[in-house]
Amino acid sequence: MPHADSDQRPPWWFLPFVLLLFVGLLGTRSLNEPDEGRYAEIAREMVETGNWLVPHIWYVPHLDKPPFTYWAVATSLSVFGVNEWAVRLPLALAGLSAAWATFLLVRSVAGAAAARWSVLILGTSMLYWVMARMLTTDIFLTQFIAWAIYFFWRSWRSLDALEERSAASSQQSAMPPEGEPDPAGDARALAARRCFGWQLAAWAAMAGGALTKGPIALVIPLVAFCALVWWRRGTAAPRLSILLFGALAGATLFVALALPWFLMVWESVPNSFEFMVKGQIVGHAMQAAAKNRAQPFWFFLPVLAVGFLPWTPLLGWLWRRAHWRSLDTRTQDAWLMMSVWAGFTFVLFSLNSAKLMHYILPMFPALAALVVLRWPAFGTPVPDPASAPLVPHAGSETGAPAWIWRALPAGAVLPLIAFPIVCWFVFKVRDQLWVRFAPFAAALLLIVVAWESRKWSAALCARWACGLAAISLFFVVALTPLVETELRSNQTLKPLGLALKREFREGDMLIVRHRIPQGLPFYAHPVISAERRPYLSGLPEHRMPFEFPGNRARFGDRVLKDDAIFSNLLAGQQRVIVVGFKGAFTSSRPLARGKPLRLLAQVGDWELFTNQ
Repeated sequence: MPHADSDQRPPWWFLPFVLLLFVGLLGTRSLNEPDEGRYAEIAREMVETGNWLVPHIWYVPHLDKPPFTYWAVATSLSVFGVNEWAVRLPLALAGLSAAWATFLLVRSVAGAAAARWSVLILGTSMLYWVMARMLTTDIFLTQFIAWAIYFFWRSWRSLDALEERSAASSQQSAMPPEGEPDPAGDARALAARRCFGWQLAAWAAMAGGALTKGPIALVIPLVAFCALVWWRRGTAAPRLSILLFGALAGATLFVALALPWFLMVWESVPNSFEFMVKGQIVGHAMQAAAKNRAQPFWFFLPVLAVGFLPWTPLLGWLWRRAHWRSLDTRTQDAWLMMSVWAGFTFVLFSLNSAKLMHYILPMFPALAALVVLRWPAFGTPVPDPASAPLVPHAGSETGAPAWIWRALPAGAVLPLIAFPIVCWFVFKVRDQLWVRFAPFAAALLLIVVAWESRKWSAALCARWACGLAAISLFFVVALTPLVETELRSNQTLKPLGLALKREFREGDMLIVRHRIPQGLPFYAHPVISAERRPYLSGLPEHRMPFEFPGNRARFGDRVLKDDAIFSNLLAGQQRVIVVGFKGAFTSSRPLARGKPLRLLAQVGDWELFTNQ
């Protein structure tokens, strides 16, 4: 496939648009529970205590995940202070990092114009955009998987170059005289060294992924690359020695980078090996129901359909035999590897009983690359008809119905309609005018876009879809602070933390009742700190922070053994402030034994009250 545009400069708006797409409005939304609050608080405690080895939450060990996410956020907090923008900056950089890896991969196959489109498609796909500003481990894992596969691809292409040079040198009838330079031999040696270096880089990236979310960072890239090796097994035999040597050296590097942290934690924290290996890796799927993560096999089908908007309509025409036959050998290699990357990720998580929407995020760079490689509307060069004269090119703008392309800008407007509807029906937010009128305004915009797009080419539809998707997503994130305390279990604890800091006085006793507000110390510090930990009352034994072995004992006398002790404290003379989950204020009144309780603040499902 030609690379006519490989030296083409990007348009002036490309880099500013991409940067705005990933870093715009990062700090406008407060941290949501439970994930963002938990990860941010663990990182904040690393900064506060100086213990960067063992992750802690509420100042006791928390080893559900390896440490890379915490390290990245803690580094940002150390530099930029404790705020939401600093929390989310590493996420935006990870999203940009994966997009950059996708850009380089597509550019090596189809040129710079197509590579730029892969970044735009990836950055405006709804789930990827959201997770690049939502604090979980998945965007970090995605970047490491994307880089590992890109590095494996470069190692494979280095072997292609090695074979080409070997073939060229074999055609020379005479060897250079002894002592004379051997340019062909030097070129082969350089290609072999490059292949080896790319393999080491891939294993280093997988080590970063393993320090983010465990063995899955190994599985996906290796399956994708091994599928390519198997597909070309007829010609791969001469390469096996280099590949095996690179794999052996790479595995050694992987162990050297990833294993030390685990060994140090297992050595320093009792029961950590059993908890992390048996409980988190082996028992993750079996505990899915207990953690409310069990979902049916087809769960990720609607997640993919919604999460890849506005580009979802193109997926139905992605894999076609005529298109496959029109590709040259190199593009077939890339297409196969990326198809396995996307397909294996989807099937793997579909087979796992534990399912959350963002688990399939690592397949999104592959999907963005495949969509771009499929359609010349995204700048992909059309194969030379002479190379496949009997096969019609199915990847042209007319290779799919025209309505598919017109559906792209229409799909970009859907978040503006869906978000207020979800707020109205799911979260019962009905006291804000915008929730009532926004769906009608967005529906009118949708009608206008659908009407006007009848005149647009496929490329123009794609450009409008990209711009409208960015506008829609930014509008949603700008509106989110208006409802962020109404999101039930995903609400923010920021107003609760600010109220606690406002009401707390020296000498007060602080008690957390019924459920742990995971991210509260992020907003309530220094009221909650390593030297001033609250008392805990009525917390379930199987939930955080008690789920890790030994944590209950680490809290010591900070755990109130029964309601009788809680009752005595409420009825006593010392001022007690209680942070309770919904209903705690009402259920605590009888325990106060006639002493009136005063509600200080109610923030979503959480209550703050005192006995004085």
